[in-house]
Amino acid sequence: MLFRLLLALLLLCPFALAAESRQSLEAINDAATRFLSAQLDSYGPRASFQLGRLDNRLNLAPCQKLDVQLAQGNRLIGNTSLRISCGKGARWAVNLPAAISIQSDYWVSARALPGGYEITENDIEKRTADLATLPATVIVDFTQAIGRTVIGGIPAAAPLRSDLLRAPYAVKVNEYVKVLASGQGFEVASEGRALGNANEGQNVSVKMATGAIVQGVARASGTVEIRY
Repeated sequence: MLFRLLLALLLLCPFALAAESRQSLEAINDAATRFLSAQLDSYGPRASFQLGRLDNRLNLAPCQKLDVQLAQGNRLIGNTSLRISCGKGARWAVNLPAAISIQSDYWVSARALPGGYEITENDIEKRTADLATLPATVIVDFTQAIGRTVIGGIPAAAPLRSDLLRAPYAVKVNEYVKVLASGQGFEVASEGRALGNANEGQNVSVKMATGAIVQGVARASGTVEIRY
């Protein structure tokens, strides 16, 4: 009886050693699952993911610490890839494919919007879809669209995109603006007429009442700032 027991242990020993000398692929999947769960936690039930499979024939040395991050050039959306590397105990790295779905509200044009039109709440409608199927610049917060001006025109029911909208001009051509000139120990306020459109922070020329043309930086509320 003892002989048979010893024989069974000898037969099983090579398999046990082989298992100990190979990294568990299940542990890699578990580490990837924990990483994605943490990254997507803020989305709650709107986010889900599915991991791909590693080749079962993959023979990696055992690792004491697994490091997981997005593979270079990948985003936390749609079909992506995770880079899993061994941070302690061995030196290897593998890529694990993953599919991520994030359901999100986004905004579309309620009707065709011409170029130069300033968007109001009546011009937009809410929709819901997987972010992976939408343009990267899609508007998900309606406040980012209200008051913005359309560039080039947007068809009806088209997703609103930040690259198709611009902020309202802080200073508009031919409008009278407050000109605030300041320097070391002085500040003078006067008025002039803007010679062009400008967003906040952009340079703009102003024609003063004297006929002189000065250049300053557009600020909010129709003010042009000149520093000496």
